[in-house]
Amino acid sequence: MLALVLLFSSAFNPVETGLKEGKQAPMLKLKNSEGAVTLSELKGRYVLLNFWAGYDAPSRMENIRFAREIDKSEIENISLVSVSFDTSRKVFEETIKRDGLNTATQFYDKDGSQSDIFDNYRLNKGFASYLISPEGVIIAKDPDPEQLTKLIRQ
Repeated sequence: MLALVLLFSSAFNPVETGLKEGKQAPMLKLKNSEGAVTLSELKGRYVLLNFWAGYDAPSRMENIRFAREIDKSEIENISLVSVSFDTSRKVFEETIKRDGLNTATQFYDKDGSQSDIFDNYRLNKGFASYLISPEGVIIAKDPDPEQLTKLIRQ
């Protein structure tokens, strides 16, 4: 009987995956070879926060597309913060090198799926990306790279 109650209660109370639009983006602090960055330092700018790993082909491809779209974009008020949850720093470094990515926008979270960032952004069901407003509010989840300009100019 208890098993049935648990089964039915979980069906009506699903685990929330990712964060929703309109929510304040959780703070984070990251370091890379170029220095450190926090979301609070980027207030006043749009931030595309992207999560990926080299072992996850779709997230890796999105990372490349986002980086290229932002590089060619005429939007001056956007920063890319791309976080890798690879299990090895060496894999991360090789991947950004092979993919021709700007090291200033790429960050490595050594704790992977055990990190606070992974938990705070509720990435338990897969990687995601967030467009964050200059005020620090999530305005889009998993935006299409080609739609960034349109979303920002709304």
